[in-house]
Amino acid sequence: MSQTFLKVIEDLELLVMSSPKIPLTNMVFVNEQEIFRIIDSIRMNVPQEVVDAQRFLQEKEDIINDAKKKADEIIINADLKAKQKLDENDLVIKAKEESEKIRNEARKEANKLMKEAKDYSENVLIKLESEVDKLLTSIRRGKEVLRSKE
Repeated sequence: MSQTFLKVIEDLELLVMSSPKIPLTNMVFVNEQEIFRIIDSIRMNVPQEVVDAQRFLQEKEDIINDAKKKADEIIINADLKAKQKLDENDLVIKAKEESEKIRNEARKEANKLMKEAKDYSENVLIKLESEVDKLLTSIRRGKEVLRSKE
């Protein structure tokens, strides 16, 4: 600590010791101009160690504030990403549900079309069978007519 600073403190102590006392108290009357002169002198002679300590404390405070700010930003970004993932997950779930619904409707439509095709084919075959029966009957009659004329 600088000698000047210690000397100023000593001057302050002497001022207090040499000031008139207020009766029945522990207080003293102090010359206002003299005390302000000493306070100014203290300000001008603050030891470098105290200035360095003050700067160190300020830097420490700045570092802590920056770290808190970065931590807050990281938390906000993490929350946003988590929300996006949840939203994406919801979209995937909805897409899968919609896909399953479309597949079920397609299966029902395919089954319906297959039944209609089967019914149509069966009807065509029944009509064809009937026509073939008629033709066979005509052929048999024609053969009988030919045999009867022999």
